[in-house]
Amino acid sequence: MKLLTKRKKGSRRQRITDFAGARIRYVALVALFFCCWLAFAETSALWLRSASAKEPLVPEEAGELFQSKNVAVYVVKKGDRLTDLARRFYGDPEKTWMIEEANDLVTFEPGQVLVIPLVTINPGGLSADGYQVVSIITYHHFSEKCTNALCMPVEEFAQQMAMLAEEGYRTVTMKEVLKFVNYQQPLPRKTVAITIDDGYRSVYELAYPILKRYNFKATLFIYTDFIDDSPNALSWEQLRELTEAGFEVESHTITHADLTLKRKGESQAEYLKRIRHELRLPRELIRKHLGQEVVWLAYPYGRWNQLVISMAREEGYQGGVTVTRGATSFFADPFKVGRNQVMNPVKGHAFEQLVKYFRGEALQ
Repeated sequence: MKLLTKRKKGSRRQRITDFAGARIRYVALVALFFCCWLAFAETSALWLRSASAKEPLVPEEAGELFQSKNVAVYVVKKGDRLTDLARRFYGDPEKTWMIEEANDLVTFEPGQVLVIPLVTINPGGLSADGYQVVSIITYHHFSEKCTNALCMPVEEFAQQMAMLAEEGYRTVTMKEVLKFVNYQQPLPRKTVAITIDDGYRSVYELAYPILKRYNFKATLFIYTDFIDDSPNALSWEQLRELTEAGFEVESHTITHADLTLKRKGESQAEYLKRIRHELRLPRELIRKHLGQEVVWLAYPYGRWNQLVISMAREEGYQGGVTVTRGATSFFADPFKVGRNQVMNPVKGHAFEQLVKYFRGEALQ
């Protein structure tokens, strides 16, 4: 009888081992498929570009050569712009990066042959030697002269944004980051998400002109009791102008209170009611004043617990951000997304370290 029992247990362990091995093999096969697909696409694009460099395949006026459900082959015509092609093939003029990265574009001129992917490929940014990560950087307020760590000197901010532009970074909003984290949408290789907390007026007066210079966008996490209530705060009118320029506004609660702490003498029922109000009202106010749907919560002081996350989900949030340093991959927990605070002073090459966009790791 004991021998029979041992055999049954051993058989169960063997089944578990076999199942785990099957999962590993499946993941490996998926990774191999992506690598082969990318290699094929890159080889095809290289061959077409080489062929057109020696002898144009068609006259410059030809435009589209071929299109299937998955890919289009297009010869650049005189007068074409990348934004026009992105609008034509993707319905979004800002998706020029998809054409640029698929073809390793350095120049854009008539006669070039472009291979334009028409389906979502590798939304997690996987490759044979690692995976893409998105750095989310965080600021609070800006000034000509700063006296604390959370204040960013405007001259230094201008230098940081100039560096991002020179290095070819693209900015994305947190709603775009959410689609990446949910494995729904790829992002440009060099991607950074700029977030600014609280809702200080200096965002509009000092940071916005610099961001506009580079066509950068940002996501503002505001606590709504501050808005229109202080000479140092943004107004709803200024926030409307920023949203019209492509910025997003998300929730930092009503009062910036630590959601994980009960007040002295507060019952559990009173605490839960207060936290629910802190989560619910900002979504309603932002929808009313700006017409934007709030999906992200910035935890005040970066503090959270499972109760706060559960209540946030119930109130319609789809993600939450902390102030824990680190970059975000597609397999991150959307309610525990880290951010890199840009503190004053920024020493040496510290800023460059905050915006890394790839994590090397042998995927085998």
